[in-house]
Amino acid sequence: MTDGAQIAYYIWNRDLKLSHVAKVLGISTSTLKNKLSGRTDFKVSEADTLSSLLGLTPAQRDLCFFCGGRR
Repeated sequence: MTDGAQIAYYIWNRDLKLSHVAKVLGISTSTLKNKLSGRTDFKVSEADTLSSLLGLTPAQRDLCFFCGGRR
């Protein structure tokens, strides 16, 4: 389960626009919003690309994409 709020925080903290992140991922902004809200899931390749873009540590990545906010 994905922690979309945490991912959105990292995007905001890096001062990135959702449209830029969506373009890097090769998806539309509305698709990215659906993934952040939990309506749809991130593909593993998208999670990997987004983790690299945001400069997440492995622990941060795992919390965002595999723990669904449970800490």
